[in-house]
Amino acid sequence: MSALDAKQFVTQFGPGVDKPEILAILLNLTKIHAINVEDLYIKWEQFSNSKHETQTEFTIKNLDQFKQFLQHQMEKQANAMSMNSASSNPSSNRKKLKALRPSNLSPSIFGMGLSSSPRTPTLKKRKLGITSSVTSSTEKSNLKLEFKDEPTAAIKSEIHEEEVPSRDSLDNSTESIANVSVKTETPVHMKQSVEAGKILNSLNPENMEVSSGLDLNAQDGKKIRISPFYDHKKYKFRTMRQNLLDASDVLDEQIEIFSKIIQKHFNLSPSQFSDPTIQSQSEIYAVGRVVPDSPNAEGRLNTESLALETSRVMGIGRRVRLDLKKVEELSMFSGQIVALKGKNANGEYFLVDEILPLPYPDAPVSTEEEISESQESLEAESMKVIITSGPYFAEDSINTDLLLDFVNRLNNDIKPHVLIMFGPFIDVTNPLIAKGSIPSFPNLKIQPKTLDEIFIKVITPILRTINPLIQVILIPCTRDAISKHASYPQDSFDRKYLQLPKNFKCFSNPSTFQLNEAFFGCSNIDIFKDLVETTKGGLTFSRDRFDRISEHILQQRRYYPLFPGKTREILASKEKKIYKHIAGADLEIPYLGLTEFVGNVAPDVMIFPSELPCFARVVQNVVIINPGRFIKHKGGRGTFAQLSIAKPDLNDGRLTKVDNDEPVYLHNVWKRARIDLST
Repeated sequence: MSALDAKQFVTQFGPGVDKPEILAILLNLTKIHAINVEDLYIKWEQFSNSKHETQTEFTIKNLDQFKQFLQHQMEKQANAMSMNSASSNPSSNRKKLKALRPSNLSPSIFGMGLSSSPRTPTLKKRKLGITSSVTSSTEKSNLKLEFKDEPTAAIKSEIHEEEVPSRDSLDNSTESIANVSVKTETPVHMKQSVEAGKILNSLNPENMEVSSGLDLNAQDGKKIRISPFYDHKKYKFRTMRQNLLDASDVLDEQIEIFSKIIQKHFNLSPSQFSDPTIQSQSEIYAVGRVVPDSPNAEGRLNTESLALETSRVMGIGRRVRLDLKKVEELSMFSGQIVALKGKNANGEYFLVDEILPLPYPDAPVSTEEEISESQESLEAESMKVIITSGPYFAEDSINTDLLLDFVNRLNNDIKPHVLIMFGPFIDVTNPLIAKGSIPSFPNLKIQPKTLDEIFIKVITPILRTINPLIQVILIPCTRDAISKHASYPQDSFDRKYLQLPKNFKCFSNPSTFQLNEAFFGCSNIDIFKDLVETTKGGLTFSRDRFDRISEHILQQRRYYPLFPGKTREILASKEKKIYKHIAGADLEIPYLGLTEFVGNVAPDVMIFPSELPCFARVVQNVVIINPGRFIKHKGGRGTFAQLSIAKPDLNDGRLTKVDNDEPVYLHNVWKRARIDLST
């Protein structure tokens, strides 16, 4: 710092700042916030007044609090500007989809290397890393609900039986569906909804035509092969029983696993890695987790407020501030595992020279025999998969007209081979559910007494009318009232308890499964809304945000790489500023290994339902889909995704042969698929 700069600070702030370390911090703050010395002094007075102090001493501790004070001011201004401009800013145009090459493989904390693991050119079979699990309680909830005596605008059921009708008694015609489902008077906003069957956007329409779907009159009995690739017993752990030691072990092992991946991928020796928290003039490599530089930090991170958390082996779990001024392009978020090159010359911060790009996981492959089996199990030239995401009724009524109409279209027009339905089916954050203001169902002899019974008596009859030849997969949400497991990772629904037929399969959240040869990865938690990055550089900022987040998910090899998880809160008391937690990620940290990619192999198709606008894109040769909400907040028709995948053919050149001990082929689903986002 020049003598002139130092004199300006001393003149404005007084002799208390005439120390090199204090002056350096103040000068840095003027650069970060682009203000002069006089304006910075005004903000210091505001900070001092907020602490109810006549004169605040210039100490490192107070300056750290001053940084947080400036950060909160900046966030308030940014939020105010975004709220004012949100209604007028049009959505950005989508970029062209990129298809790049994935690369190496890594071990997994929970090591799902069984015979159920997807095959890759270099994948070796491994035993399960953890075998113990705790069976969750199956006791019924004693939740008390208040039902209104008078019918609302919603429910005029035509069900005249107390119990759900048997499967044999249901016909798949339009008339029989109407007889067993909940009929309601359609509100005005539903009547003004967009027309059904309209394609809003398409990905790779040049690859193929929309699949014709299932032949309901076929007599050969062929079905799509559905194979789950996870151990469902591991998801039956008891929630709210986290052990701090177990949680720290999992977080520490994540860093250690990536240290080995980086060493192998970049051909680095262990001696080149060192503790970044120790002062040294030598350049080293360090692997750790991105965290805020202050434990009390709240809100969005920025490049000046980041620190690196080390593992126990490398740095005894200590943290060091990051100086990223030499890095031109970056995208970072809380919980991200990163590999850095740099040095800690003064013992106060780690000066980063380079951020090493993490390798992408391998893609799954199949043998010629497995490809032939997939061809034989498909009677048509392509496979058709429909993907929907709840909620399935509006916030102001339990109106199932749109769900009924959708099931009718499934049976008569769409005719998919597989239907994947994401929760929430009964959303605990729905205002009606949250207040207990459940409308009565006048044509039910016995009114439902629990939220589970609402599903069984209202929603199950509609789902049972789906043609039995259509295979249905249900994946829960942490906001599902019918789930006994409200944390992530989340156990599956109980199909028998919900009285669903055998063509329904209930999978966990997240889950990995195979439809014929294609691998699907599903996670029902809003990562695209929750993950907020701090970016630097024009090239990084100009890229589509969905592409950046998708690449982060692939590089981190976890369905939800953000840590700590995002929470959703409401202001319960304005006077005391008390916030009430109503939803969020609700991470079970000791079991985060269950959220890793199975076998550390990237699925061919990854589905992440989000409240953000629906989209479909190809990122690193992986198809990423957000089907959007099935129904809008006020009841308007939402969107769903329609996925058409051409039958694998060894002779058409769309499968890539990989040299291995035996001939294997990359599935290249992104080359053979078409995705339509429809209403």
